[in-house]
Order: sequence, then structure tokens, then C-alpha cells
Amino acid sequence: RYVKNRELFDDLVATSRRISSDPRSGIGGNAPVMANRFAREGATVLLGSTFERGTAESGLWKGVTLAGGDSAFRDRDDIHLVMEYPAGKRWGPYQASRANRFIVHSDVANGRLESLDPFEKELRNSKANLLVVGGLQMMDSFPYADGERQKLLRRVEHLMVETPESTRVHFELASMSDEGLFSDLLDHVIPFSDSLGMNEQELSLIQSALVYNNMSTVADSNPRIATALDQMRDVFTALAARQKENGRRLTRIHVHTLAYQAIMTVRGSPWKNSAAGAAKAALTAFRHTCASQDIDVSKARLIMDTSFMSSRREGAHRIPVNTDKPVTCWSEGEHDVCLAPVLVCKKVFQTAGGGDNISAA
Repeated sequence: RYVKNRELFDDLVATSRRISSDPRSGIGGNAPVMANRFAREGATVLLGSTFERGTAESGLWKGVTLAGGDSAFRDRDDIHLVMEYPAGKRWGPYQASRANRFIVHSDVANGRLESLDPFEKELRNSKANLLVVGGLQMMDSFPYADGERQKLLRRVEHLMVETPESTRVHFELASMSDEGLFSDLLDHVIPFSDSLGMNEQELSLIQSALVYNNMSTVADSNPRIATALDQMRDVFTALAARQKENGRRLTRIHVHTLAYQAIMTVRGSPWKNSAAGAAKAALTAFRHTCASQDIDVSKARLIMDTSFMSSRREGAHRIPVNTDKPVTCWSEGEHDVCLAPVLVCKKVFQTAGGGDNISAA
């Protein structure tokens, strides 16, 4: 959430550094985190973002190039202040049901999309395979003048429209509470995406907006698989019905939850290897939250059921999970679906950045 008072925010940062028993810092923001993950997986990445020079040089992986070169460097980093808390943590009369985090920032550069111009100029000559758009939740509650946010998002729309069809476009959703912002994303960003990535809260949000024309800000933290699959089907159907003339057809949705990874694609689309993708995403979830590259099953638990219903609607059937081949894939109508159980970390080191690492893996 945006903190308008910069002096107050600086005090919060200073206080957190003073009182925290385990303060940690690192490269943050949706785009930089995803860029680093892509680079770790062997990709060459053009990143639209801004940093202090030292932060970029020490924090970005080899293979990540900042759009704009030296113009991307700033006198000070924009800090996103994250308060992580484990499952069972108490705050007054409240108790956390799962490990989670609360994030505040006073980030002006992302709110005003300051990296968009240099990124767009360099993207034109990059012959990219994939364009990833993310971080637009930084516009939530930002103090724009009337019409300013829509003007900025029309520039994002222009970038997406002008991107060649051979370059796939993925939009990574994130938590937001501003109904006006989400409505703008439905007009200017989502219709121009081939692929969408989201967690269970964002899935509920987009499904509610598309099907019921309202913004659901409350979602089940561990939804039944059948419920999530039905919501994914609803999103495919609703976006197909409102496809814009110069828009793209949605051909992929990746939903990452605490218990499972679900990938639904349109059969015959360029998106391949969904089974491997779901498995990699599930393992990345454990590695990130446990801060360990080794998969230690003694530090993990499974919370996904050993079988699940394909839908909550008429004609559904129960699908068993094969323990010898736990990634379950099937075809239905024009869609292919793959679902993988997540090894849930018992002792969480960090949840922030989890979704970005999972989607980019």
C-alpha cells in the first residue's frame, strides 16, 4: 500500500531497521524479481526498472540488462517495506492462519511508470520471445491527477498492441483494493495479454469482476481445486466474449496457491510443457519459501488432497492423484489442464516474492 507522506515512510524504514531482530534486504519489485528468476533459468532479459547503481550491480543476475543504461540509475532506491509473519502469529485478538506479509511503499517511480519509455525503445529491436507486464498494483491508491492513471495505462496498452504477435505477452496480477484501477486494467491491459498469472485471491478478484461485475476483496486462502478450476474456466469464457478487435486471445492461465499449481492452456496454442512448468513452479515455491535449493521432505508437508473433483458443476468427475506421477494432466473441451501439488514449507523463511519466482520459473 502506498504511503504518501515520505517523511513518515522514511521513519518507518529507519524504525524497522532498528527494532527488527532479523532485517533483510534484497532486490524487490515484481519485474526485477521475475527478471532475476528468468536469468537464473538461462534467459536473456531486458528489464524496465530503476535502481541505485550499486544495488543493480550487486543484485541483478548476469543476463539482466537495464533498459536505458545509465539513465536507469537513481540517487536512492525506492524501498518496499515488507512485514513477514508466520502461521500462528498473534496480533492482539487475531491469529494468522498461514504465513503471509504486509507491504507498504512510497514508490513514485513505479507509480508513474518512469521506466516505460526507455524499455519500449529497446524492446522494439530485441526480437523478444516473451513480454512480461507486472507491478501495476503499484498504482493502487497512488495520488494521481484526474485521468493521469488512465493515460499511463493507455501507454502500456500501446506497448502491448505494438508488440509483434510472435512475442507472447504475459500479465502478472497482484493484490489490489482499488476498484477503479482494476477496472482500468480490464480495459487497457488484460485484453492484450496471451497469458495471465495470479494467486487464489487475484483469481477470485478477476472472476468476480468479469462474471458478477463487482470486486471481491475476500477470498479463500486455500480454495478447493474444483472451485479454482471453475473460476479459471469462467475467466477464459468471459474474456473470449469481450475480446477487443486489436486485442489478443487469452490462451494460458497459471494459478499458484499454497497447496497446488494449476496451468490451463488452449490446445494448439504456443504454450507447451505445462506438466514440466507446473512441477517446476511447485518446487520453486518450496525452494523460495524455505530459502533452500535442496528439497528436504522432512521440512515439507502436503495439504492437497489425494483426489479432487474436476468441477463443482454438473457432470464433474473425481480425479485421483498418482503418487508415482503427481503432476496430473487432462484435456477438456478446447483446454489442456495440468495440476501439481506443492511441497509446503513447514518453517517459512520468506513469502515475499514467491509468486514472481513461481510464475517466472
